[in-house]
Amino acid sequence: MRQNLQLEKMQVSLNTFIQKMQLLNRADNPKLVSKIAVKWTKGQTLLTKKLLQYILQSELRIDEGEEATAVEKIIRNDLLEEFKQDELTLGIRQGLYTKDLENLLELRESDLQTKDRIYLLKIQRRLGLGDIQVRAINDRYLGANNYFSLGSNSDLIDYKNRKNRLSVAARINSIDWELTDICEQSDIIVQPTSELDAAKKTRSSFWQKFLLLFLWTSFLLLSFKAWNYWYGNERVVWSNNSNSEQQKLCVDLASRQSSRMSLGEKLLTKKYDRPNSASMIPLYEGMAAFARCEFSLARDKYRQSLAVDRNNPEALIYQNNALAIAGEHFKIAVSVPLGSKPNIAWEILRGVAQAQTQFNRQGGIDRKLLLVQVVNDDNDPDVVQQVAKELAKDPKILAVVGHNDSNSSLAGAKVYQKEKLVMISPTSTSTKLSGIGSHIMRTIPSVSALASKLADYAATESLTEIAICADSQDSASESFAGEFISRANENGIKITDLDCDLARQDLQPSSMVNKATAQSVDALLLAPSVNKMSQAIAIAQANQQKLPLLGNHSLYTYQTIKSGQSAIAGMVLPSPWLSDNEEVSSFSQTAMQYWGGKVNWRTAMAHDATGAIIQGLLQSSDRSSLQSVLAQPDFMVNGATGRFHFQQGDRLGKIELAYIKRLNGDRPRYQFARLEL
Repeated sequence: MRQNLQLEKMQVSLNTFIQKMQLLNRADNPKLVSKIAVKWTKGQTLLTKKLLQYILQSELRIDEGEEATAVEKIIRNDLLEEFKQDELTLGIRQGLYTKDLENLLELRESDLQTKDRIYLLKIQRRLGLGDIQVRAINDRYLGANNYFSLGSNSDLIDYKNRKNRLSVAARINSIDWELTDICEQSDIIVQPTSELDAAKKTRSSFWQKFLLLFLWTSFLLLSFKAWNYWYGNERVVWSNNSNSEQQKLCVDLASRQSSRMSLGEKLLTKKYDRPNSASMIPLYEGMAAFARCEFSLARDKYRQSLAVDRNNPEALIYQNNALAIAGEHFKIAVSVPLGSKPNIAWEILRGVAQAQTQFNRQGGIDRKLLLVQVVNDDNDPDVVQQVAKELAKDPKILAVVGHNDSNSSLAGAKVYQKEKLVMISPTSTSTKLSGIGSHIMRTIPSVSALASKLADYAATESLTEIAICADSQDSASESFAGEFISRANENGIKITDLDCDLARQDLQPSSMVNKATAQSVDALLLAPSVNKMSQAIAIAQANQQKLPLLGNHSLYTYQTIKSGQSAIAGMVLPSPWLSDNEEVSSFSQTAMQYWGGKVNWRTAMAHDATGAIIQGLLQSSDRSSLQSVLAQPDFMVNGATGRFHFQQGDRLGKIELAYIKRLNGDRPRYQFARLEL
C-alpha cells in the first residue's frame, strides 16, 4: 500500500513537471525529459524531485533530440554539486564514470597513454569516487593491469622534469601541470617496477631521511623569508630600486591632477562614517605616507586601520598597492560611483580587493604583483568619458573593471573601444552593451536572462496581469522592462499600462499604487536604475503589501532593506549569484573571512571581472594581446559562480531567484534569501 502511494505521488510530481515545462516552453518533448530523468535516478523519490527541480530552474531550453545530453549536463553541473558524496548518487556517479571511460577508449581505440590515466583520475575525483568504487569498472574495461598506478617511477620522474621545463603559459594548457596536483591531493601510491634487496633498502632509507631533513630545513628557511617579505619587509624590494626610480614615482603621484583617481595617495570615499574612530587615524596617516612615497609606512598604517575596521575595500586595495608599486607590477583600474553611491561602490571594490589580495599573496606572476588604480566616476556619463580618456592615455593600464550602471558603461565603452583598452563591467546589464565592441565585456549575465527568469516565475505563480514601474532615462532599466514584457507575453501574461516612469520629477507613489489597484493587477514590478532606487522604494512603501511586489536585480542592495522595512517584505527578484551558499561556495567562505559578513552579487561579479583579467595576464602582457586572450572561445575562468567564458563580450551564467525575508526576533529585521521553487 505504502509503495503504491509513493508511486502515485511520484506520478503526480512527474505530471506537474511536464505541465510546467510545457507552460514555460522549456522543452519540445518534456515527457521524454522526465523519462530520462527517472531512468538516471532509478525512480528514487528525493533524487528524482531534486533533478526535476534543477531542470525547471535551468535557463537551458531542451530541443528535440537533445534531451539525453541536456539532462546529463544538469546532473553533472547541478545535481552532483549537492549530492556529490551521497550514497544516493553512487550509481549515477559510477554510470557517468563508465560513460567517460567508454568515450575515452573509443577515442584512443583502447590504447591509453599516461595522460589518459591522469584524465581518468581527474574524472574519478570530480565525481567523488574512491578507488574501490571504480575498481570493478576499471577491471572490466582495462583488464587486470590497473591504470591508476601512474606507471613506473621513471615515468613519474620524466613527467616532473618535463613539467619543470615548461613556461607558465604552457603549464596552463598542459596536462603535465595537473600531474603533481593529483599526486599531492590523492592517496595514489606509485609502485616500483622491481623489488630492491634489503641492503639497498637500508641505504635508500638513510638517504631518504637525510634528504627529508634537508628539504624541511630549506622549507623553514624559505617560509621565514616569505613571512618577512609579506609582512613588512618591503625595504628589501626597495633596495632593488634606485633613488631615481623612487623619485619618479613620487613625481608621478604629485603630478596626478585628477581628484577622481588614487593609488593610495588620497581617499576617494567622500564620507567615512565608520563607527570606530580608532580606524580613522591610521587610515589618514596611511594616505599621507603614500603621498610622500613612504610606501612601507603607508602599508603599515593601512594595515593598522584594517585591523580595527576590516570592512574597507578602499584601504585594502591601497595596502596592496603600497607593496606592488615598489617593484614590477601589472596595472589595472576600477571605476565606481564612490561619490554618489558609496555603498554600491564598496560592494564592487570588495570583489576587486579580494581578487587582488589573493593574487599578490600568491606572488603574482613571476613576482609581478597587481596594482589597482581606484577611480570615482559618480555614475555620471560625462565624468565617465573624462576619466576613460585619462585611463586610456596611461599605457601602463592594461584593463578597466567598470562601470557600475549601464549609461556610464555605454559612455565609457566608446572611448575604450576606440583606444583598444579592455573594459569588463561587473554590473551593467543593458542589451545595448551586447556586441558594442571587441574590447567591451561583462561578467554579469545579460538583462534578457535576468528578466526572463523573473517572468517565468510570475507564470508559475499564475500572475496573469502585471504593472511595471521603470526609469525611462536609463538603458538598463528600460532593457529589463522590455525583456520582461517580451517573455511575459510569451507566457500569456498581460502587461497593464500604468505610465509609471521613475524618472519623472512629479512622480506620486500613492497615485501609482491606487491606479494599479483600480486596474486589478496581480502584481507590481519595480525595475529602477541604481540612481532611482529611492523612488522605487517609495512606491513599495505606498503599496503597504496591497499588491505582491517583483523587483529587478538593482534592488538587491542594503539600501532596499534599510529603507523599505516591512513594505518590501516578500518582494521577489532575480540575482546572478546569492550569498547564502557558504556550504558549497569557497568564494562565500573566503569573503566572510575578508569582510566579516556576507557579500552580494556585485562583489562576486567584480571578483570574476578581476579574476578574468588576472587569468588573461598569464598569457599576455599588453593591451592588445590581453584582449585577444579574453576573446578566445576556449578561454575559461574559474569564478565565484563556477566556470564561465565570454561570448561576444557577454557572460553566460545561471540566474537565481531571491526574496526579502523577515527574520524572527524582538524587532523586525529583513534579509535577502534564496527562493526555493
